[in-house]
Amino acid sequence: MFKHFPTLLLREWMQHKRGWLIAALLPGLLFMAMLPIGDVQGMPQGQPELLTLATLMLAGIVTWGICLMVAVFQLPGLARRDVQDRSIEFWLSLPGGHGESLLATLVAHGWLAPLAGLAVGTLLGFPIVVLLVGLKVSWGALGDVAWGQVLAVLPPLWLRAALGTLLTLVWLAPMVLVLMAASAWLKRIGVPLVLGGGGVAILIMHKIYGIEWPVAQLTAWTAQLNKAVVTEPNGLSGAMGGYASPWVWAGQDALAGLSSLVSVQALGWAAIAGVAFWLLMLKRSRIA
Repeated sequence: MFKHFPTLLLREWMQHKRGWLIAALLPGLLFMAMLPIGDVQGMPQGQPELLTLATLMLAGIVTWGICLMVAVFQLPGLARRDVQDRSIEFWLSLPGGHGESLLATLVAHGWLAPLAGLAVGTLLGFPIVVLLVGLKVSWGALGDVAWGQVLAVLPPLWLRAALGTLLTLVWLAPMVLVLMAASAWLKRIGVPLVLGGGGVAILIMHKIYGIEWPVAQLTAWTAQLNKAVVTEPNGLSGAMGGYASPWVWAGQDALAGLSSLVSVQALGWAAIAGVAFWLLMLKRSRIA
């Protein structure tokens, strides 16, 4: 099934690379441009390693969040892309099926693009740290940073973020796939109809009929989504501060994140995602 998967991923890169590069590079470059004339408050004093790590992580997380937000806004509209530009005729000529193409779109936009944004943001964090410490503290303070200690902490944090991004995509998949299916079947009115109609229906059930389970399920889903990247923020603070092993924390936090998938709630959301994925493939097969 996945023989043409790398080609499909390359196709997504070729078609969307400009937007992805802008989303990944622009935040860090803008911050560096504004840093000489701006003011930064709340910097930790006497803790150069903690300041460096916090800056690198903040730069990476902000870029990651922007890239993920771009993906979530883009994905529903991509369900109609192959039909509008008639590229579906070319991709259907390949032995790969509809599921392979749809999965490549989800992986490229929902996992690889945010992950690349995290990497680019973290790399841009190094010149940001140099400018931040040099301009706001002193250039000599850069020599006080134990760069080896900082670099040793980054790999486990980055690996946890890679798994966390995948878990984020898994939890986002039901909502994203439902919107994609609505867009594919109902065209431009699909997404507004699902969001608006669904919101009104939930509000009526909650306010008028006293039906609480839709709100409870959405609240629980939001909680799981928020814990996908970092399950225990306090443990992360300890790992950053050198009070705990970052590798041990990353492993334990990753297991906690994976354990959330073993639940009735996760199975229910997976069923919704599966139905939406089937509807997308059905629509594409009818077009073909």
